[in-house]
Amino acid sequence: MKKCKLNKFSTIILILCAIILLGNFVSLFFLESHSSVSRVAFQIFETALMMFIIFIPNLLKRMVNIKVPHSMEVTFVAFGFSSLILGDVIDFYGKFAWWDSMLHAFSGILLGILGFSLINLFNKTEGGKIRFPALFVAIWVVCFALAIGACWEILEYCVDGILKLNTQQYLSTPGTFDASVPLVGHAALEDTMVDLILDFVGSVAIGVLGYFEIKKREKSPQQPKV
Repeated sequence: MKKCKLNKFSTIILILCAIILLGNFVSLFFLESHSSVSRVAFQIFETALMMFIIFIPNLLKRMVNIKVPHSMEVTFVAFGFSSLILGDVIDFYGKFAWWDSMLHAFSGILLGILGFSLINLFNKTEGGKIRFPALFVAIWVVCFALAIGACWEILEYCVDGILKLNTQQYLSTPGTFDASVPLVGHAALEDTMVDLILDFVGSVAIGVLGYFEIKKREKSPQQPKV
């Protein structure tokens, strides 16, 4: 069995994650408050998850013979690192108010591309004809991205409830759980709804582009895919 070979970018990210993971493990022995221990434990989970994500392209190639383009692999690894490590572990979400919104807008685009790529695998018959209508594909892309975005918000909600964190920004400050005051009414929903709206906008952009791409193929069926 061939070994998984990582590109240089993924290798660098993997080394950085390993250093962060080791540092968090060591810090557990010096923490006293329950909230701090929960926070670091979740960071360890996120770092381990990021390290697993790095190997997903190789696993896809070995297990189901799907080759992920190099540019897409780098993009998804960079996004995962920006979200899980820079955003949460290093707390860019707390330091930069725009970081979360930027990533969710970008995630809508990435999830839209992923959704379009997945349905594109099944979108041609043996005769080369388009199987699914362009409008159906566009709607699928948007629904796929929103479904993943909703699942992420559910995960954040569960994490906040179990580990007493503030990933959904329902507290007045992104600081410690005990020192923050819960928001009330519309303000408490703002972070979650803005995230879902940005996911929607990004996926709609890809859905529209995908729609016209399929229409173009229908008019020129012999034209190679981009």
